[in-house]
Amino acid sequence: MGASPSPPPNGFTDVNHQRFLEVRFFGSLDGLRCLSILAVVWHHAWRHHGHTDRTGLLDRGHLGVSLFFAISGFLITTLILRELREHGEFSLRRFYMRRSLRIFPLYYSVLLVYVTAVWVLDRHTSAGKQFYDNLPYFASYTSNWFVQLDGRVIFYFAWSLATEEQFYLFWPFIEKAFKGRSLAVVAMCVLVATSIAASSGLLNSALGTNSFPLTVLDSISTPICLGVLAAHLLHSPAGFRIASKFAYPRYASLAWAGAVLVLAALPELHEIPIAMAMAGLVTSCVIREDNSLSALLKFGPAQAIGKVSYGMYLMHMLCMNLAAKILSKLHINNSLTLFALASGIAFTAAWLSFNYYESFFLRLKKRFSS
Repeated sequence: MGASPSPPPNGFTDVNHQRFLEVRFFGSLDGLRCLSILAVVWHHAWRHHGHTDRTGLLDRGHLGVSLFFAISGFLITTLILRELREHGEFSLRRFYMRRSLRIFPLYYSVLLVYVTAVWVLDRHTSAGKQFYDNLPYFASYTSNWFVQLDGRVIFYFAWSLATEEQFYLFWPFIEKAFKGRSLAVVAMCVLVATSIAASSGLLNSALGTNSFPLTVLDSISTPICLGVLAAHLLHSPAGFRIASKFAYPRYASLAWAGAVLVLAALPELHEIPIAMAMAGLVTSCVIREDNSLSALLKFGPAQAIGKVSYGMYLMHMLCMNLAAKILSKLHINNSLTLFALASGIAFTAAWLSFNYYESFFLRLKKRFSS
């Protein structure tokens, strides 16, 4: 008997799409979160020793935040689209309760630690006084609009958490209103175009340089937006077929990771190409579980770090300062050593928080599952 004919490409792709829709946990995402948080910790360790050159990858750790954004945009939108697909409706109440239980307890607890620490150590310094002036913006997740980086700004990293929280607050309404249909994609494309125009200065004359509306538009995260579009692309059978050409081959994730590194090494490059590469990386890692980076991304320590990356991000500057004091006592002045010690302390603190504090609130999330 002759060999069985190869399955038609579309049929093969449709089977893979159905398999993708049935995945409940994307194993590679915690690994990507691990890379993201370690990049951020490295960035602050590098800067702690006065390195300010922008000549290559060593000073590009801040892009770890962009990868976090791409993951969030993809994952949150995918969860919304799947709830709409399975139930025909999306509950904003349950969504906001789940997000609140995941985000708020630790965020406000760490903010309270900062309030106490600044009062004890910095209340008479200009940075300490500025922190208390900025406290309403940190507490309301609006620091990305009202707090500028000018010298030492305590808790400044909260700008990224404000950006994500604003996305969580705004975007689910759009998805619910359009029930995940193409109009939601159109709305996101308009949002991306407006954000790019704002960041490029094209709206300065219309809205006024440094005006509040321009600040708000400029704060929209392109990586989050592209993550949203990636979620819609993969959720659609036709979109999945398109993505399969670029993201489904086993080694696609390695190629996209290489693109991120190459683009990140170009310090003068605009954010858009890097954001597109990061969205491609996330897409290639979730479209098939056996991607070429899965051995790294599903490695036990990477998964463990990724699982508690939120806590690590919130506490990493406290841990960085502690690590710096320890190394100063030991007369060690090295960015790599500071990075390793700060990462270890931050992971330990986040692991303890996740297992003995956050876990209580995470169990409550189950009451609001779809």
